[in-house]
Amino acid sequence: MFENLRHCGLTPEKYFKLVFAPLSGIALAVLILVTLFSAQMFKTIGLYTLLIYVIPVFLISIALLYPKMVIGRMRNQIDNNIHFYITHMGALATSDIDRKEMMKIISERKEYKALAEETRKIFLLMEKWNRNLSQACRFIARRTPSKIFSEFLDRMAHELDSGEDFKEFIKREQRTVMNAFSTNYQGKLYSIDVFKEVYTSIVISLSFFAAFAIIMPFLTGISITFMLNTIVIVFIIVEVGVFVYLKSVAPDDPIWQTSGEVTSVDWTLYKYFYISMAACLIVFAVLLVLNYVYRIVNIPLPFIIALSVTPLAIPGYKSRKEEAVIKDKDKNAPSFIMSLGASASARGGDVLESLKFLTAHDFGALTEDVRRLYRRLKARINKKRAWEKFSIETGSNLIYRFTDMFVEAIGLGSDPKDVAEIIAENFTIINTLRAKRNQTTSSFIGIAYGVIIGVAFSLYISFGVVESMNKLYSKLHISNTFVGSILHTVPASSIAMLNGIVFFILLIHAVVSSLSIKAMDGGRYMSSLIHLVGMTWVAAIAGYVSHTVMINMLGVNF
Repeated sequence: MFENLRHCGLTPEKYFKLVFAPLSGIALAVLILVTLFSAQMFKTIGLYTLLIYVIPVFLISIALLYPKMVIGRMRNQIDNNIHFYITHMGALATSDIDRKEMMKIISERKEYKALAEETRKIFLLMEKWNRNLSQACRFIARRTPSKIFSEFLDRMAHELDSGEDFKEFIKREQRTVMNAFSTNYQGKLYSIDVFKEVYTSIVISLSFFAAFAIIMPFLTGISITFMLNTIVIVFIIVEVGVFVYLKSVAPDDPIWQTSGEVTSVDWTLYKYFYISMAACLIVFAVLLVLNYVYRIVNIPLPFIIALSVTPLAIPGYKSRKEEAVIKDKDKNAPSFIMSLGASASARGGDVLESLKFLTAHDFGALTEDVRRLYRRLKARINKKRAWEKFSIETGSNLIYRFTDMFVEAIGLGSDPKDVAEIIAENFTIINTLRAKRNQTTSSFIGIAYGVIIGVAFSLYISFGVVESMNKLYSKLHISNTFVGSILHTVPASSIAMLNGIVFFILLIHAVVSSLSIKAMDGGRYMSSLIHLVGMTWVAAIAGYVSHTVMINMLGVNF
């Protein structure tokens, strides 16, 4: 444990002072307060006092598991960036750059996160401790949390000791490391596929629990407020747990560029989002006034909510449309890079003349970006910035990362064709993996919409049965002496609150499901707004259909 802490840059003393002691102190303080005031708290919030006892246990668990959490985060950061790392190393290896300088260049790339830190340690072992590359690789291989990276370093150390040509080794390792990355990537997709079945079972079980909990107050006399709060808390915990799990399991492979620079497309999407939010508030306020103040219209609350969130479909649609354009650019990028590399190599490294030739070719959605790149390079103002603008304006994270490698390697004297072959091949592998991820996401979208329909029918039908029971019991003029412990009723205000709670649960499910979809496919959360609107309408319509069914079957109008 302590060795892992040191490798994470945290000494046992620091861990105790900054992590274990503060969290343990807070946990102990909460435990003392709950123990001292438990009687009064129990009267105030009932059984929910027991939930407060979970807080100290949760804090102590975090304190004890913190080292493993840090190691797990490092492992994920390494495994999620190893494909960029090996491609970058392969591109640099095609030049005559010194190995130590190569490690220094890669270690300065903050986008590699934990991989940059591990490479920095290799560089420091070579620079400060006078170790050769093979010795430094073996030292880090025994301590890195990533199995993929550890095996790569071991292979590299062995090949360096055996005297093999470093360029040939790195070129051969492209396929080996990318295969390991692909296996890891597909393993995560398989975990999601398995979880989809579990997710369906969990939500269906929750809907049965909620339906039973809705009826319980009328059968046992238990507080309906307590049962409603319990339903909401359980649903929120489960839904958030589902999102956190999917977020942690899904491959960390964002579609949009991660430079941090705001493009014209970003500004346009933000503009649509803010305007849509304002429209949502206006529609909601107008409908409330017309429906409850002036009573000009009679729209059920679920449809008021659905109509109010509908403007959010505009930024959601625009963002989704831009994502489709980015995906098209990613599909055409390997052929562009390969064509540029081969043409520039044939022209003795003249990239500008090669670009002029390629502007006449059709690269799909990438064509206009290529032409703008040529015009900027032809202006000869700032070549590096021209390439940066090209990669950022495409909006693609893959193009942004791989273009930077291509330009850097050529600047160091590499043959453009050799660099392009490495980048284009790995680019194609990632595109193939993304296609599989899109299939997994598509099936989850169908499940999410199907589940919300099932939950809506289940909850609204239970609500209809409950209201019919309440009205029936209220009309019975029987003395409580005989049936007071058998028949129970609740105030009309509680029934109205129950109607709102049911739709609130469905709205929570819609929000979390739409966010989970984007966590899985790597797109922007703004794109999830279109699913949020769709699921809200599905829930409202399902509730209306259930309402109609209950009227026809039981003669109840709620």
